[in-house]
Amino acid sequence: MAERTISGVSLRGIAAAVPRHREDNQESTALDDKAKKEIIERVGIRFRHVSDAKTTAADLCQMSAENLLKELDWNPADVELLVFVTQTPDHTVPGTATQLQYKLGLPKNAIALDLNQGCAGYVYGLSVIAGMMRSFKVKKALLLVGDTITKMVSKEDQSIAPIFADAGSATALELDESATEMVLRMGSIGEDFETIHVPHGGFRNPTTASSLESRTITDGVVRNLAQLSMNGQAVFTFGLSTIATEINALLTDRKLSPGHFDYLVMHQANQFLNDAIARKTGFQKEQTPSSLHDFGNTSCATIPVTLVSQLSDDLKASQLNLLLSGFGVGLSWGNVILTTNNLVCPEMIYV
Repeated sequence: MAERTISGVSLRGIAAAVPRHREDNQESTALDDKAKKEIIERVGIRFRHVSDAKTTAADLCQMSAENLLKELDWNPADVELLVFVTQTPDHTVPGTATQLQYKLGLPKNAIALDLNQGCAGYVYGLSVIAGMMRSFKVKKALLLVGDTITKMVSKEDQSIAPIFADAGSATALELDESATEMVLRMGSIGEDFETIHVPHGGFRNPTTASSLESRTITDGVVRNLAQLSMNGQAVFTFGLSTIATEINALLTDRKLSPGHFDYLVMHQANQFLNDAIARKTGFQKEQTPSSLHDFGNTSCATIPVTLVSQLSDDLKASQLNLLLSGFGVGLSWGNVILTTNNLVCPEMIYV
């Protein structure tokens, strides 16, 4: 079964936070003028918010959640479920969700769950949290999605260092029998997992002294085996073929056209790629908001960052029909059709 539906769960609010420190690709001394032009004009990224050594994804998500709970006037004691999506947890063991449950003042009998997902993580997180809410009759829940992905990127790898940035987010959900159903279509191509990959550091290939030795891959690309590698061309091909096909299949199966939607909000990895996906799926430029220029690729947080930074006024003032599309590391993808209605959406937090 390609599609899954979840009914009776509404989004109530969304908030996001980024580090205050901002790096400007135009001012980079590591990039020549040609590379700067490519990154800024084609990839679409000028600025990136980068965390300091002490700030983690959990910190950014916690601040987002505290802000959102305050704006919603929700009592943390009423939140019965917390799902934390990240690839950059505070610790290998234990998971980070239980610490966030404690720090946010959620009750001890709340369910706290970690989910290891990247670029498709926001959609996967929505599917998990909404499904659990329906199954366990959880009335209020928090989905926290964020990464400090720059911590695993070599600053000497100019193929990806100018792309990635850090962010955290919080989304509040509530049981609501009148809510429009979410329609989800997800999948993965596991044999291509090395397309976006940290080779060493897990239990398949534990970190050794040699793991931390810098290696020159090609001119301008220096990294070690405990840092992120990415085959950009393979990611582009995956996005243009698989993701465009999956979006079109979802529209066809549901007998919907791009005109049904106010916005298609895609994972923010590459502006040229997203423009190409929009063309192949029939969405207009004004339907596909972008946060790349000011925030870069924040991994699993790109969709909530885009919602907060680009669509806040619309989210607060009206009902929106949205198609959210996350895709990347795994290689995985997740598309979801949902409707929002007068969300609480505080301004972006700069930490």
